Amino acid sequence: MNINYRRLCGLGPQSDFVKRNLHQHNMRSAIYMTVIVICLEVWMICSLGLNIAQSAAAGKPRDFAWIVNHGIWYVVLLGIAIAVLLHAIRYLQGKTLNVRRGKILLAVFSIASLVFGIHFGNNSYLHGEQVLSFVTMTLFIFGILVWKPIPSLIASVVAFGGFYLLIDHGIPATYGTQVNLFTLWISTFVVSLSAYHQAVRGAEMDENIMRANERLRIIASFDELTNIPNMHSFTGAVAALFEGIDEFDVNFSILYMDIENFRAYNDKNGFVAGDNLLHNFAQGLQELFANELVARYSDDHFVAMCETNVADERAAAARELLHSLRGDVRLHLKTGIYHPTMEEDIDVNQACDKARHACNQIKKHPGVYVNTYDDQLDTEVRRRQHVINNVKRAVSEGWIKVYYQPVVRCADGSGKLCGYEALARWIDPEFGFMPPFAFVETLEEFREIDKLDRCIIEQVCRDLRAELDAGKEAVPVSLNFSRLDFELYDVPAFLNEMSQKYNVPSTLLDVEITESALTEQLRELQKNMSMLRDSSYSLWLDDFGSGYSSLNVLKDFQFNVLKIDMAFLRGFENNEKSRPILQHIVALAKELGMVTLCEGVETREQFDFLASIGCDRAQGYYFGKPDAVKQLPYNE
Repeated sequence: MNINYRRLCGLGPQSDFVKRNLHQHNMRSAIYMTVIVICLEVWMICSLGLNIAQSAAAGKPRDFAWIVNHGIWYVVLLGIAIAVLLHAIRYLQGKTLNVRRGKILLAVFSIASLVFGIHFGNNSYLHGEQVLSFVTMTLFIFGILVWKPIPSLIASVVAFGGFYLLIDHGIPATYGTQVNLFTLWISTFVVSLSAYHQAVRGAEMDENIMRANERLRIIASFDELTNIPNMHSFTGAVAALFEGIDEFDVNFSILYMDIENFRAYNDKNGFVAGDNLLHNFAQGLQELFANELVARYSDDHFVAMCETNVADERAAAARELLHSLRGDVRLHLKTGIYHPTMEEDIDVNQACDKARHACNQIKKHPGVYVNTYDDQLDTEVRRRQHVINNVKRAVSEGWIKVYYQPVVRCADGSGKLCGYEALARWIDPEFGFMPPFAFVETLEEFREIDKLDRCIIEQVCRDLRAELDAGKEAVPVSLNFSRLDFELYDVPAFLNEMSQKYNVPSTLLDVEITESALTEQLRELQKNMSMLRDSSYSLWLDDFGSGYSSLNVLKDFQFNVLKIDMAFLRGFENNEKSRPILQHIVALAKELGMVTLCEGVETREQFDFLASIGCDRAQGYYFGKPDAVKQLPYNE
């Protein structure tokens, strides 16, 4: 164990907080001490007065010198104690900050008390009595007040040494007296030393707690990385401003800023450089919004509030600021703006959310950097929140409906029905008919898509059972599954459960898996696909060609049907490249032993071309739109 001897001797550096804390400790102690001394001295003066009166009554009046010799000690110590008491009270009340005066008064009080103890202790010793006055005063001064070790050592040696010389001069001290005094001095010094270190330790702990609390306060108000206000501080300031917004003759807007492609910056330059960019960008925003409000929302997202008439200008300036910092990485700043109306009851968090929604709307739109929250977006946001809050109810109340779109034979040119694709539609009592884009993406984002898909699976099985019971010829129905389905529930087990519950052959249920679902957790997905294949479900690769890993997918996975994305038929008549690409895809699929199906067919010309290149099946508005009732293809 290393011992810091300078610190042990009180010679180490001390913070202003510790010094102030020690002085406050002595001021508080001084109050107790002086009150006791004042009471004792008043009692002693009263006793002296009674002694004088009794002596005079007995005809033996005390002379003036005797009275002064005995009384001066009480009066002087009483006066000093009163002065120290008054200063200590004023100091602790904050009415005076004069530390130097307090130290001088304490030093005078300590000297006077020790001299008092030495004088009356000596008198007691000369009369053969106990030296309690001396013992009391030394313990009083060195045990209650906080002394630094070296001054304490010097003062205690002077006090005890002076007392010893004084009593030894009157009556030579015995060996026992010498041992007792030495033991008392050692004990007094150790008590003083212990009191000092305990007081210092306590002060340092208080300082550490104070610093920790200050750091927590800063963390609670400021973002640690960027040193600008955080959302807690921002929402509090904006809420306070909005409370008195009627007093201003201006309108304010909330800006939500998102640094697009920031991950690429981290990948290229490292996280330290990324943190530096965020810090520099935040500092620049603080200058840009110097007389307004700005904060870090999270990660690479920031929020600000400014006057409405300069909101677009601020957004453009913030974008230029980012461009000046980004280096050779293509970073763009997307900004959503929300203009609160004077009539609405403004909630800061909701205002920030609306600005964020406006920003999110343009994330996938190159060249669009600013978007303002409007009535149309408000409807979409409310619908989005409605979807999240009511998906369970929609399932239980029957708002989720299955719409069937026919799939036809193509290679033989007949266009005969060979199956259906099951598509989800939401018939809502508040928002009416909602197409998939209005709720599927939202449910996927909040990991609630499994509730929708399981509902569709059961409805399809129920409808197939009804057809079989009615003696109709049932054709297979394809069901759509996303990556999240395989994460959120056991797809093979649920399909088998529904197949058994409604006694529907697995050959009537086709499993469509989107190409994008095959980019993560490949081993787990391959395991699920193997289980589905073993249960005689036909596996379809949906949206082939929409991603960037198509050929790898064909190499790593085994599918029964390759469903070609409708994007290849857009501009079919004018884009000469579409035909050879489709022809080679169909040929490749056949070589790999897969059935081909092209979706998005809208014209006879497209159908005839697909038939000519040997595409097995087709689907699209040319044959029929999705409908709640299974319709035959238009051409039948």
